[in-house]
Amino acid sequence: MPCSGAKGGGHAPNEHTHLIASAKHQHANHTTTTRSCTNLASKVGNDLTQSSTKKKLAIATTIALLFFATELIAGYLANSLALMSDAFHLLSDVSSFIVALAAIYLAEKPPTKKHTYGFHRAEVIAALVSVLTIWVLTGFLVMEAIERIRKPQVIDARLMCITASIGVLVNVILACVLGGHHHHHHHEHGHGDNESHHHHHHSDHKEVNINLRAAALHVLGDLLASIGVLISSVILLFKPNYSIVDPLCTFVFSVIVLYTTYHLVQDSIGVLMEGAPGHIQTDAIEKSLQQIPGVIAVHDLHIWTLSPGKSSLTAHILADMAACDYDSILSQGQSIVCGSYGIHHSTLQIESDTAGFTSHCRPHICSSSSSSGR
Repeated sequence: MPCSGAKGGGHAPNEHTHLIASAKHQHANHTTTTRSCTNLASKVGNDLTQSSTKKKLAIATTIALLFFATELIAGYLANSLALMSDAFHLLSDVSSFIVALAAIYLAEKPPTKKHTYGFHRAEVIAALVSVLTIWVLTGFLVMEAIERIRKPQVIDARLMCITASIGVLVNVILACVLGGHHHHHHHEHGHGDNESHHHHHHSDHKEVNINLRAAALHVLGDLLASIGVLISSVILLFKPNYSIVDPLCTFVFSVIVLYTTYHLVQDSIGVLMEGAPGHIQTDAIEKSLQQIPGVIAVHDLHIWTLSPGKSSLTAHILADMAACDYDSILSQGQSIVCGSYGIHHSTLQIESDTAGFTSHCRPHICSSSSSSGR
């Protein structure tokens, strides 16, 4: 089981995962375990997967950026808002590719003394800024489209048709570049003696696959948009008087851009507000921890998102020290938190029922310091 720990055994010097049992051998009032559910055992396989993903995303970003510039210029020359709005739709794809690349690079950058959680949230900030910028640009296109409905303009349907045809081809190429990723499988094991080593590398590999799938979905949406522009250009070739088709396409693509990026903004704000991951139920984790033999209650349970796919947890567990030992509760607690619920980083503090602790700190200092491990 992921995140499992066992007593006895040696300590692998290259492992990152650690479990610290403090004060147990002094008066047995507190034991705190901090665990990052990652390790180096699958580093080679995961590095190969990430390298392949970075290469695919870099190629896709380059192709998409080049065609974005081409389509934007062609839209201006053809006097077509539909082409320009499709270009900004493609720009939203480019921003998602760049954010995915940034996520991989930042995940490889080690934490510092100032940024102890690393730089995972940089991707969230970048995503939010890029999407808001695209929304502003899309808003200008919508206002121009409204004006063109009132005052129709001549459109170069031939240039529009050629560009849209190239757009369909480019999106097919992007789909091929981003497709065909491989899956790797690894094994896991544990060590002990107050140090627990957990192999939860599938979460990082899953994130890589999610990045590719998300990028492929963006490309699929842009492919449909390019087909829409192509159909509109064909209509204008045979019916030049139907110039209203161009601003109507702009409205449709603007809605598509808003729809495909809204959830990204929502998720980004949730992360920056330190909200709990949507797929994790706090009550369920609390009940699971309370079912551990010897556990009396769970309090000060906090769960927040470091970045998409990475979550953290801190909790205080009140235990009956006459019924069981610290190691058993810590091992089972971490197995539940990391193995069953996929928490990326967790800190559990065990409190003796005889110590009389009801809160993690005194009220008048809670605002300035905390011993919850966060």
